[in-house]
Parts: sequence; C-alpha cells; structure tokens
Amino acid sequence: MLTALAFWFSTTVFRRGRALRKRGVRIAAKCVNRERDAKGISNLTMQFTAEDGRKLQVKVGPFRKPPALVGGIIDVVYDPADLSNVEIPGNVMTGRMSLPTAVLSGLVLAFSLLMLFFGA
Repeated sequence: MLTALAFWFSTTVFRRGRALRKRGVRIAAKCVNRERDAKGISNLTMQFTAEDGRKLQVKVGPFRKPPALVGGIIDVVYDPADLSNVEIPGNVMTGRMSLPTAVLSGLVLAFSLLMLFFGA
C-alpha cells in the first residue's frame, strides 16, 4: 500500500511539474489572502488574469517563509490546460527526484503484485 501511495504521489508531482515546464505561463499575481496554521506553515491565495481573460484565484504553498504578504505581487507559473496547476517559479519541480521515485516505486509495486498473484 505504501508503495502504491509513493508511486501515485511521485507520478502526480512529475506530471504537474512537467506540464508547468512545457506549457506554463509566467505572470504577475497579487496575494489576496494568507492562511497560516499552528506550525507556522502558510498558504497564499493569489489572484491573476489568465491569457484568455479569466480572473483566477488559486492557492499556492505551503511555505515556511512566504514569498509575499497580502497585497504583494509575485510571479507565478500556471498551466493553461489545467488552471488549478499553479506554482511560484522556484517551486516548479524539475523531475530529478520525482521521476526516479516514480520509476522505482512502480517497479516495486509491479514486483509486489506479481508476488501476490503468482508468488511463492
């Protein structure tokens, strides 16, 4: 079960990061809200207008040290094909860790399933 969870998480991270690297649009966004939990971790609600004219509000984070305060403007990268996929440029995943993790966990998952159904 843990391997399946690692596989799902790493493939999702890789897929979202790859989409932002390939077709992501960098745009200035305004911080309109900051939510902070008891551990000091913050999520920011950013507002911007997409290329097609739609006004969007999306959450980015989590951050230990948020890159903006409410009212501040920072760049974000969004995927025009999936408007929920938004990150600050420094958090766009390169795939250096997520792809190998996805491959390794996928192999372990496949081996586990083979052993479960055909194993000793």
